Amino acid sequence: MAVYCFYLFDRSGRLLCYREWSRARRTHAGEDDAKSMFGLLFALRNFCSKLSPSPLGGSPKFYITETYALHHHETPTGLRFLLLTSPDFGGVDISRHLRDLYADAYVPYVVKNPLSVRGEVIRVPAFLARLDAYVRSLPCF
Repeated sequence: MAVYCFYLFDRSGRLLCYREWSRARRTHAGEDDAKSMFGLLFALRNFCSKLSPSPLGGSPKFYITETYALHHHETPTGLRFLLLTSPDFGGVDISRHLRDLYADAYVPYVVKNPLSVRGEVIRVPAFLARLDAYVRSLPCF
C-alpha cells in the first residue's frame, strides 16, 4: 500500500498543510486541487448527514474508489485531517491514526507553539518532521 498525500484544512476550508509522499500524478494547480478536495469532503459530509438516521448526522471516516482511498478525521474545532492512500489499505482504520497525529504532532508543535499563527500555513519544522515520521511509520506506508 502507498500513502499519496496529506491535507490539513481549517473549518473555513483554508489549506494549512499539504505534503506528498508517493503521489504518481502531480498537479500544477495546487490551490485548485485543495479547493476540490475540500469541496468533495464538504459534499460527502452533507450527503452523509442527509442519509443518516441520527439527527446528529455523520461524517465519513473514509471512502474508496478504484484508484485511491480518502481517510478523514475532523476535530471538534473544525480541523480536517485527510490522507490519500492506495485503495488496498486492508481495512486498517487510518482515521484513528489521524486522531493520534492531531494529539501527538499538531497540538504539541502547532497549538502550544507561541510562534505559530493560527489560520496560516503551517511552517513549523518540528511539526512537519513529526508529520513525515508519523506517516512513514504507519502500517500502510
